[in-house]
Amino acid sequence: MTHIRVNPASMTAYGQQATEIFAAIHGELSMLVDTVTEVQYFGPNAVEFKTRCGLLAQTFAQNLLTDISRMAEAVRVSVSNIQAALGGAVVSIEVSGRPIEAPAVAATDFVDVDTTALEAIVAPVGARFAALQARLDDHLSRLASTDWEGNAKQQAVTLVTGFTGQAKERCAEAESSISSYIADQLSVVVAADV
Repeated sequence: MTHIRVNPASMTAYGQQATEIFAAIHGELSMLVDTVTEVQYFGPNAVEFKTRCGLLAQTFAQNLLTDISRMAEAVRVSVSNIQAALGGAVVSIEVSGRPIEAPAVAATDFVDVDTTALEAIVAPVGARFAALQARLDDHLSRLASTDWEGNAKQQAVTLVTGFTGQAKERCAEAESSISSYIADQLSVVVAADV
């Protein structure tokens, strides 16, 4: 026999928290794209670098937004089904549908490379990815701590745990790709200045 309980106040609070967490993830993704495309680096190679780096960040952002949409939908369906059966309001989780797009990089007729600026974007990029992973963990923790009992909760937590793991792997892969690309560009710039 399974004990089934859904505390509407707990689920409403969770829905608000999840919406806030997902909005913060959207904000972090926007800042990540801005960080890699606004570095003080100008010239033909800089346009290619910023464009490619921006596209790497944009593609990652789109994929991560898809992941969090899946998380929200999995929870919404589970909670809605059980609350409909027991009576009560459905949980509301909003995920921004606004796309995150890398801005067009303006070409310049001069070359200006600040190697310190290129080196300096590595730490903020790492910080953005660390913040994203922390927010994903926070969401999972808040879901797990809701006042909700029964098989539906276990299934929802299992699904979201899987989505969270995939999203964190995606974060690690994207961080590695972007950081490697920055390091490669920095090496090329320094080697050319001989």
